[in-house]
Amino acid sequence: MTIHDLINLGIKKLSKTSDSPALDAEVLLSHLLDRPKEYLLTNPEKKIDPKIEKKFLTFVNRRLLGWPVAYLSKEKQFYGRKFYVDKNVLIPRPETEGLVRLMIRNLKDRKNLKILDVGTGSGCIIITLAKELSPLPAPHSPLFFASDISPKAIAVAKKNAKLHKVKIKFADGNLLEPWGKQKFDVIVANLPYLAERTDASTKFEPTKALIAKNKGLDLIEKLFKQISSLSPASSTLFLEIGRDQGDPIKKLARKLLPAYQTKIFKDLFGRNRYAIFDLPGQPAKPRAVRKSF
Repeated sequence: MTIHDLINLGIKKLSKTSDSPALDAEVLLSHLLDRPKEYLLTNPEKKIDPKIEKKFLTFVNRRLLGWPVAYLSKEKQFYGRKFYVDKNVLIPRPETEGLVRLMIRNLKDRKNLKILDVGTGSGCIIITLAKELSPLPAPHSPLFFASDISPKAIAVAKKNAKLHKVKIKFADGNLLEPWGKQKFDVIVANLPYLAERTDASTKFEPTKALIAKNKGLDLIEKLFKQISSLSPASSTLFLEIGRDQGDPIKKLARKLLPAYQTKIFKDLFGRNRYAIFDLPGQPAKPRAVRKSF
């Protein structure tokens, strides 16, 4: 078969279940050929090796069963960069890119920061911060740290850090436990915040990366308790949250982090999605940003 024939066959099969059959087919074949998608468009009559053809059809059949394209191709774009992903980590999402944008707007002018990403997964947040925050002359450059309860997730994050040539100190363990009483200026966390799995497209993603007890607030509550015991305290916490968790998060913060000021921010669709917890009087207070972006 030619590239054109194989793409059309993939589209025909995938149109039964996928909302984007053409894109899915192009991404999968592009991955197998190790060529950009533009190559497919400019070489439609190129013959495909039968081995690649067979692998492509295997991928198409897995996609028909619901496998995410990102897991089949082992990569996902995030903030304009490719990240390796597999079944051990959550697939990076556009909503999390919004969290990173919010952080960059607040942190880009601050010096001497120690930034920790809790529940790092693929490492997309901390690696993007390391790439995007303008390097400052030593000793003012930020220092980056990341942890996850899953050693397999840490292995994926380390692979991505190496791919993007950034220096990050990793540790595996539950929330802040790997770091003891170490102080961080900024903590960011995109922890599991769903109460249940409601989207069929997530059925192949790790449950522990998506769902938490207590209406999705269990791990966030545990993190708040750990932060409350730190001395000196971290000055700023950034969270990605569920759309209905704005008020419960504020209530939880008033109880466990009473000294912190809480602000809720919306995503591009106007839904509550991010929270900043700022400790007044600290030298690294975040600047005001727009409430939607």
